[in-house]
Amino acid sequence: MSHFLASFFQAFSHFVVWAFVLAVIGNLAQKVVRSRAWHNVLVAAFPEAKPRFRDALGVYLVKNSVGELLPMHGDDVIRVGLMRRRIEGASSAAVAATVGVELVTDLVLTVLLVAVTAALGASVVDWHDIAAHPVGPAVVVGIVVAGLVATLVAMRRHARTLGDEIKQGLLVFRDRRAYVRGVLGWQLLDVALQLATLYLFLVAFGFAAVPFASVMAIRSAQRVTVSLPGFLEAGSQQAMIMAILSHGGRIGQAAGFGLALKVTQACLDLIPGLIAAKWIVGRLEVRTWLAARLPGRHAEAGPVPSTSP
Repeated sequence: MSHFLASFFQAFSHFVVWAFVLAVIGNLAQKVVRSRAWHNVLVAAFPEAKPRFRDALGVYLVKNSVGELLPMHGDDVIRVGLMRRRIEGASSAAVAATVGVELVTDLVLTVLLVAVTAALGASVVDWHDIAAHPVGPAVVVGIVVAGLVATLVAMRRHARTLGDEIKQGLLVFRDRRAYVRGVLGWQLLDVALQLATLYLFLVAFGFAAVPFASVMAIRSAQRVTVSLPGFLEAGSQQAMIMAILSHGGRIGQAAGFGLALKVTQACLDLIPGLIAAKWIVGRLEVRTWLAARLPGRHAEAGPVPSTSP
C-alpha cells in the first residue's frame, strides 16, 4: 500500500506547468471548435433565422456542464431546449436533428479511432478474450440491436408528423462540400486537439515518454465510455488508464494521473458552463417573465428572438 501511495503522488511531484497550461488552452479550444461545427449545421438548417455563433457556443458550454451530471446524452436534451429558444421559429425536432448530425459524425470518428488504435496494437478491446468467450458479448450486441430496432420503429410511427422538421435539421447533408468543410473538417480538428491535449496532460503529470499508441488507446477508451452513467464512465476510464499506463510498476502514478485528469476536465466543463448559463438561461428566464407580466407584451410571447445581450 505504501508503495502504491508513493507511486500515486509521483504524478504530482514533477508537475510540468507549461504542459498543463497548454493542455487547458487546448481543452477550451476544443469547445470552440465543436461549437463551430454545430453552428454550421444550425446555419444550414435555419438560414433565414441566422443563428449566432455566440449562442451556439454558450449553449454548448452549458451542455458540457450539465453533462457532468446527466449520463446517456441527457445533456443534449438540455442543449436542444436552450437552442430552440434562441432561434426564432425553430422546432425541437429540427434542432434535435442538427444535434444528430454531430453525434453521427462523432460515432463514425470514434469507430475510426478505435480501428486505428487496434492497428497500432493498443486496442481498448481484447478481441482474443471475446473470441474465447463469445456468449457474453453476443448478448450485449443483441440487446443493443434490439434497442436500435425498437427506436427505429418508434421513430417510424412519428415520421409523418416530424418528417419535414427532421429533414430541416439535416439540410447540411445536401451540400457535400458544406458538410465536409463546415462539419467534418471541424470535428477532425477536434479529434486532433483531443489527442494533443491528452498528451500534454500526460506530460504535465509525469508521462512524457508515453508512446503515441497509448495516447490513442486512452482517447479511444474515453470516447467509447462517454455515454455510460457517471460513476461507470469514470470507473471504466480510470481502469483503462491504469491498464494502459501501468507498465513498469507505475500503477499508482497512472491512478494519480487518471484522477487528476478527471478532476481537471470536470472543472473545465463546469466553470465555463456555469458562466455561460448565467447569460443563456438567465436571460431567457427574464424575457419570459417580462413577456408574461408586462402590459402589451402578451402578443409578443412565443419563441424568444435572437437578440444581442
